[in-house]
Amino acid sequence: MRFKSRKQLYWYSGFVAVLVVLHMFGILASCGRLVRGLVDPFVHNTYRTSQNFRFFGHTWGMKPISQSDLETLEHERDILKTRVALVESENTTLRRQLSYPDRNKWKIIGAEVIAKTSGSSEQALIINRGLGDGLVAGQVVFTDQGVLIGSVRLVEQTRSFIQLLNDPQSRIGALHVTNSHPIGIIAGGYGLGVQLTLIPPEEVVAVGDLIVSNDVTEQMPRGLLIGKITSVGRETYEPFQHALIEPTIPFDQVKTVTIIISK
Repeated sequence: MRFKSRKQLYWYSGFVAVLVVLHMFGILASCGRLVRGLVDPFVHNTYRTSQNFRFFGHTWGMKPISQSDLETLEHERDILKTRVALVESENTTLRRQLSYPDRNKWKIIGAEVIAKTSGSSEQALIINRGLGDGLVAGQVVFTDQGVLIGSVRLVEQTRSFIQLLNDPQSRIGALHVTNSHPIGIIAGGYGLGVQLTLIPPEEVVAVGDLIVSNDVTEQMPRGLLIGKITSVGRETYEPFQHALIEPTIPFDQVKTVTIIISK
């Protein structure tokens, strides 16, 4: 570095000497910490503010999630949890017993819901398929998502009546999805919705557990999702436990169904 005058050289040398002395006595480090203490909060707040602006800029104009969207997401989550639990439960002894239903092995037919009957003694859907389409009483009915809703009860030439799971006369064998244990009977309850009855007293069940169909009859496949437990109880005079089931899909919202013609 070239200096224009001797005076400038003296000033520069003196400045360097002062810095050396401040460093030797630790004063320069203290000043650095003081400056950082003053500057760091400002830098942090500035960065956080800029990130918030980016977040709000990204989410600006996004459509809020409606209640129906949340319910749909919950249903899809329960369906996914069922399939995951079934896969995780498979091992060398359970592989044959607890595999998710393979629809490719079934002969099925789709139908539209054209009406619903509702009363204390009957819970049913009416669909636009009948004898001419190969329907007979007892055939299993489910939704596209693999959710069991009932079975064919009465068949006419061009329409049929589907007995829903909450019908007082409905009876379906059930499995606990996490351990493949036969857990009881799904039954309707005269306005009480869907119930799980005859649960063995030693069986451990809890609110939130998922329940699927059991293949106790020739027509019923194993592993169709029924719903989740919302409450569990046992009367002192009864040997069995009982539970209330929340169906995965509200029956009054079902618009289309699938019927298993043969397995």
